[in-house]
Amino acid sequence: MQDYLQQVRDRLINYRNLFQKELTESELIEILGLEEKLDKSAIAIAVFGMVSRGKSSLINALLGQKLGETGATHGTTKNVAVYAWEMPSPPAPLPEGEGRKKIQLRLIDTQGIDEIGGAIRGEMALEAAKQADLILFAIAGDMTRLEQEAIANLQKSYKPILLIFNKIDLYPECDRYAIHQALQNIEMQKLISPQEIVLTSAEPKPFKVRLQYSDGRDSQEVWEQPKPDIQSLKERILDLLNTEGKELLAVNVLRSLLEIQNAVTQRHVQKLQASTEIAALVFIAEAIGMLISPSRWVDGLISGIFTGLFVSWAIGKYPSQKKYLWLMVILAIAVFAGGLDINNKVARYIQIAGSGLSLLLLFKSLIADIDQSRASGKLGAKTLITKIIQNLPEGSILKRFQNI
Repeated sequence: MQDYLQQVRDRLINYRNLFQKELTESELIEILGLEEKLDKSAIAIAVFGMVSRGKSSLINALLGQKLGETGATHGTTKNVAVYAWEMPSPPAPLPEGEGRKKIQLRLIDTQGIDEIGGAIRGEMALEAAKQADLILFAIAGDMTRLEQEAIANLQKSYKPILLIFNKIDLYPECDRYAIHQALQNIEMQKLISPQEIVLTSAEPKPFKVRLQYSDGRDSQEVWEQPKPDIQSLKERILDLLNTEGKELLAVNVLRSLLEIQNAVTQRHVQKLQASTEIAALVFIAEAIGMLISPSRWVDGLISGIFTGLFVSWAIGKYPSQKKYLWLMVILAIAVFAGGLDINNKVARYIQIAGSGLSLLLLFKSLIADIDQSRASGKLGAKTLITKIIQNLPEGSILKRFQNI
C-alpha cells in the first residue's frame, strides 16, 4: 500500500520551498493550510443542496444533537457552519509513519444553492463545498435541472458525491421506489452511480399516538417524534472512509495545489510572452558577438552560450520536455555553420539569420511547452492525482474522475 499522504506532503513542502518567491502571500498561506490539513488528517464532509431538502436536519441527525436551525422557511442557514463530528464507530486511523493518526471529521452546513440573496449565496455554498473532501448532496424527491447542474460542477472539481434522497418518510412506498429507480437511469448514472445513492429520513414527521392510563384517567392523543433514519448513511460514510479515506484526503489536497500551480505557471507564461524584447536583445548580442569573432568555430561557441543562458532564464524552475532537444539542435546548427570554410559575408549573414530564427522558434516552443506541462513533473499535482486514481480498484467513488 503506497503512502500517498506522505507523497502529497513532500510535494507540498518541496513546491513551497522551490517556488516561494513566485507564490503570492495568499497562495503561501493556502499551502501551509493544506500541510496542516494533512498533519491533522482532517476530512471535511459538506452537506450541499437546494433549500428545504433537509441539509441542517441531516447535520443534526449525524451529530446526534440539534445545532442548526431547521424548518420550512426559505433559506434558514444564514452562514456556512462547520462542526466537529465524532462518529459512534469512528473510521480506522490513517497511517502516519510508525504510528496511526486518528481521522478528524468536520461537517460543513452550506447555504442552499437557490436561497434568497441570488447567485452570490449560491456561489458561497459552492466555494464551501469545493473545500470539502466528500459531498453529501441532499435531495427530497425527483431531481431538478439546477441540482443536476450543481452535481456536474462539483464533479468537475474532483468532488466525490453521495446523493442523499432525504425525507423518504413523506412518500408512500410505491412513490419512493419510483423516485429511487429514476435516480438510477442511464442519464443519471453519468453523474451518480447506484451505489452512491443513500435513502434517509433525517427528521421524520411526528405522528399521533393515543396514551392509555392504567389509573383510569381518560386516554389522550400526543405527538411523537420518530428517531432519524440515517443508519445506512452512517454506514456508507464509515465504509467509504475506511476504504478510501486516504485517497479522498490526498486527491482533495492535490486539487487545491493544482489550482495554485496553474496560477503560478500562468503568471510565468504571461511574463515570458511579455518579454519578447529580451529575446531580441539576446539575438542582437549574439549577432554582434558572431560578427566580431575571429573564428567560425568561436561563432558556434558564442551562439551556444547565449542560447543556453536564454534557455535557462526562460525555463526557470519549470519542467520542459523539449528544452534539451531544442538546445542540442541549435548548438549543432551553430557549430556546424561556424565550422564551414566559407569566407564571404553572405554566408556569415545567413549564419546569423539562422541563429536568430532558431532562437525565435525556441522561445515560442518553450512558452508552449511550459504552458502544456503545468502541474506535471516531479512536483506536479496532476501527475500524482492521475497515479492515485489509476491505482484505485474498480467501483471506487474517485474512479469516475479518471477522465476529467
